[in-house]
Amino acid sequence: MKVWIKILALLWLCSAWANEQSAQPKWKIDLLERYGFQAFDRTINFRWTLHQGVLFISPERVLAYQVNRSRGAAKLAARDASGGSGNFILEIKILNTTDGSEIKSLQFPTNAEFSKVLATRDGKFIVCTGDILYLYSADFARLASHAMPLKRQVQEEGWQIGVSPSGDEVQLVHQQILKRSAISPTSKVEKAQADIEILSSDNLETIRSLSLPWFLAAWSAADHALLSSSPTIWASAASFGLLTFDAQWTPLMPDWTSAEHPCSYQAVALEHKLFAAFGCGNLSVFSQTGERLFFLKTGSKEFVNSVLGGGDYMAVQWERHLVRRDTAANIPIAMAQPLRVDLYQIRGSHPLLTVALHHDNIYYAVSQSGALAVVDGTSLNLYSSSH
Repeated sequence: MKVWIKILALLWLCSAWANEQSAQPKWKIDLLERYGFQAFDRTINFRWTLHQGVLFISPERVLAYQVNRSRGAAKLAARDASGGSGNFILEIKILNTTDGSEIKSLQFPTNAEFSKVLATRDGKFIVCTGDILYLYSADFARLASHAMPLKRQVQEEGWQIGVSPSGDEVQLVHQQILKRSAISPTSKVEKAQADIEILSSDNLETIRSLSLPWFLAAWSAADHALLSSSPTIWASAASFGLLTFDAQWTPLMPDWTSAEHPCSYQAVALEHKLFAAFGCGNLSVFSQTGERLFFLKTGSKEFVNSVLGGGDYMAVQWERHLVRRDTAANIPIAMAQPLRVDLYQIRGSHPLLTVALHHDNIYYAVSQSGALAVVDGTSLNLYSSSH
């Protein structure tokens, strides 16, 4: 007991120190009080409770969204392309980055399976509800739609969506797991298929499409390629490469790892055809040719949870790994405690600002002008690197 008291006291002191060093927001609003949103660190009991986020659709506009159950009893109705019949609502609030004032409020019927909002370019954005995408202009006019139907021939099937860092392409991946080595969602995939569609962000029309007899354990959108784990029947998300639209995959490895000395890492694509990789005590940003622009040793007590980019800026969320003992079962439980978000210029070595974190599930975004939006619990805070 005395050991745990000392650990808790140390964590409190670290938290107090972080709060003293934390940047002050340009403005903040309580999403619960103003809009009736639930806390973003709500308990994840159902898939729909994961569908929430924050993003910049332009340097002047920040968007927060969340899926919630309808506050009233829904009337019986047939499901439309959104997959919803009124029981779930995707709520979107678009705010002015100058003062947090509301610019627009949108609501969409959706289902419990899949909802997401993504920015493209020039203030346009995509709303995904169920089996369909909608493209909206900067003045909130619906410009186009694109269906994402499920074949419903296998038990494990789903769509994933990403937008390239430049905002030019919308990338869709439809994966079907046809056979596993055992009846378990973590067992080896023995047979799979990935159908990829590349859409224009101007009108959601298909530019390219291809089908692969592979399973992509992890992927994200890059410019004119997918940044993915090795596209084989089974591959862990431990190393990454560029998958072109001609189905050619080329390893993309930071200079602190190699085929002779493999190291499990994660990677994301940034603007200007740059890539960030983190893991094994390292964080670096480099070009496709291998030129290093940014590097940090992450130490042994703090770990990178995620990296997001915007223009010439990059935000890094840090966390600490803890082990707590379950008193009832008397077994150790590994936990991750969010610590802070640091904002950097990609070609800089010191953070422009640091934001201390207080809740378990953090959502954040970076604008092309260097603003940082953070949703921590019920609070949406906006920070400016020049403020």
